[in-house]
Amino acid sequence: MFKELIEAFRRQPLIDQMFSEMEAMLDEGVGMFRSVSEVLCGRRELTADVHDCVYETDRRINHLQRKIRKQLVEHLIVSPGTDVPISLVLMSITKDAERVGDICKNLLEVAEALGGPIGDDPLGARLTELLSEIEDLFVPTVAAFQESDKEVGREAVERSRAIAKECDRAIDELLQSDLPSRTAVLYALAARYQKRVALHLSNIATSVVMPLHRLDYYDEKWGDLTKREEGENG
Repeated sequence: MFKELIEAFRRQPLIDQMFSEMEAMLDEGVGMFRSVSEVLCGRRELTADVHDCVYETDRRINHLQRKIRKQLVEHLIVSPGTDVPISLVLMSITKDAERVGDICKNLLEVAEALGGPIGDDPLGARLTELLSEIEDLFVPTVAAFQESDKEVGREAVERSRAIAKECDRAIDELLQSDLPSRTAVLYALAARYQKRVALHLSNIATSVVMPLHRLDYYDEKWGDLTKREEGENG
């Protein structure tokens, strides 16, 4: 049902334009995270050009967020009472996409403090693996939004929650490690920022999985999603 609803709304030129701008925000976020991940994983050199590119991308994401919010407010003022649910969904997703951009800057700051990539010690290797997993997580998240695909959205949510738990475990292990304090602190920050990116991607994926009032709240307590959906629609 959600897919049909989105397709119906996208027949309206302004709504379709906002969806396209939202997709552009997500695409910018993908490129931004990939650039930072490549630096932290040692696949790309940390340079002033990388720094400038990341910050310029963040400015473009912020501009798109403000533009979409302005259009949504104007749309609801001109047409009060219509398209409210989808407008609220778009408002929520733009928030999460914008936060991903900010956290990418935080991860870049970690790379700059490290002077380059994360180390190849066991905990560093785990963080590097998690970076790659999050980079891969962008694919189903963006696909779920673009195609309004609930099954892909569920997969993205479950993967993001698993990654978040792995980030927590890495932080717990850091508390018991004998790494130098500076390295341990920077690793902990990297793990925390990675967790936040994963959870913001989870929030975006919930837009095609959960009813509006439970947006961002997909968790184990929600139980069997299919049965819950049937109960709410019954």
